[in-house]
Amino acid sequence: MKKLIRFLIIRLFIRNTDESIKIYHTLFSPSEIKSPSKSIVGTTKQFVDVKKPSTKKEELMESLNYLKNKQSKTKQDKDSIGVLEVVLKNMG
Repeated sequence: MKKLIRFLIIRLFIRNTDESIKIYHTLFSPSEIKSPSKSIVGTTKQFVDVKKPSTKKEELMESLNYLKNKQSKTKQDKDSIGVLEVVLKNMG
């Protein structure tokens, strides 16, 4: 009964049901600390290739090539292609 009254009081101030539920759980649910069930003996390292920053012209060329090679182009993609071509043309 207490849970229902608490929830209804929150609902008086918050009209969105989802937000009310989140607030209720935040305020009145006990915080549970999840501990791993098994201890981890070793660690794995994963390396990612990091690209060096290229020049603005190269970045624009990569963006233009990506948009041109895209299978389904939206209106915004077509507009972006036009803008990129003009910018590259003006850069020389």
